[in-house]
Amino acid sequence: MSRRLMRTFAAGALAAMTAIPGGLMMSGAVQAADFELAMVIKSTTNPYYNATLAGAKIAAEEAGGSVKNYGPTEASAKAQVDIINSLADRHIPAIAVAPNDPDAVVPAMKRAAKLGAKVITFDADASGGRTVFVNQATSDSIGRFGAELLIRELGPDPKGQVAVVSAQPTAANQNLWIEAFKDEVSKHPGLELVDTVYGYDNEQKAFDATVALTTKYPDLKGIFAPTCPGLPAVARALESVNKGKGVIKLSGNCVPSITADYMLDGTIGGFYLWDPSKLGYVSYYVAKALAEGKIEGKPGDSVTVSKGKWPGTYTIGDNGQIITGTPVEFTAKNYKDYPF
Repeated sequence: MSRRLMRTFAAGALAAMTAIPGGLMMSGAVQAADFELAMVIKSTTNPYYNATLAGAKIAAEEAGGSVKNYGPTEASAKAQVDIINSLADRHIPAIAVAPNDPDAVVPAMKRAAKLGAKVITFDADASGGRTVFVNQATSDSIGRFGAELLIRELGPDPKGQVAVVSAQPTAANQNLWIEAFKDEVSKHPGLELVDTVYGYDNEQKAFDATVALTTKYPDLKGIFAPTCPGLPAVARALESVNKGKGVIKLSGNCVPSITADYMLDGTIGGFYLWDPSKLGYVSYYVAKALAEGKIEGKPGDSVTVSKGKWPGTYTIGDNGQIITGTPVEFTAKNYKDYPF
């Protein structure tokens, strides 16, 4: 075989190896210009995920590539599974999932990984099938912070019945927050946690569940609502039964854009979050580093952003998590600093 023919054969073989669908290379790496992150969110009607997408878009502008939100219009584990399978069939280089159910999405996530996608979780974790979980803050700190705000509102010697209005029974992140909340509340013998109800990431259902709570427990003193968009719906429900503006104390987490008014009028005594834009930003950089083969996703692996919106080194811990920040309380003085 002539040298010219050998060179032609080698070039053709290389092209066949590298030009598979989605721009994925046989080595598992992806070219920077072809990188796309698909964010499989809990629901497209939740404004929280607009903020995580905004942060991911900032990262994409800095590092190259693109990002898009995918998600059902209402929270549904089955719909998320269908979306993940569709993205896997399209050979999307990286998928970041915020699971509605930590178990239901695992088979689809594992299938996507087998087809070449780098799969991570963000905001909420799954029970398997991911390489890294990008977490906004420790689950323990989030739950205890909500308890501390509610206890603060109940006064120096808190007493009475309190309840929880959460997203849904299968929401892994909320369940961990609630466990930490319960533990913190248990330190105050005058408080009794009487019920946990669910709004299923639906404002009307959260509203109705709250009204039912006030009927079932007429002496209820406080509510913790670790759910967005549930928290403003809980506040609206309390006002509708004349138990707003501090009659029943309320704390929880949600975005300021739909919640601040209830804080300003005194119905929400303390509400908080973290910076969801930063969460999306870090998730993008981590997913891109995995897709490009710069990290494997093992404990101790790190992603360094030397320049950009949120420079720093983000390291994977022994539990497979990267923690991006700590809870932040929104107040009348600072809420306008968080435009989401």
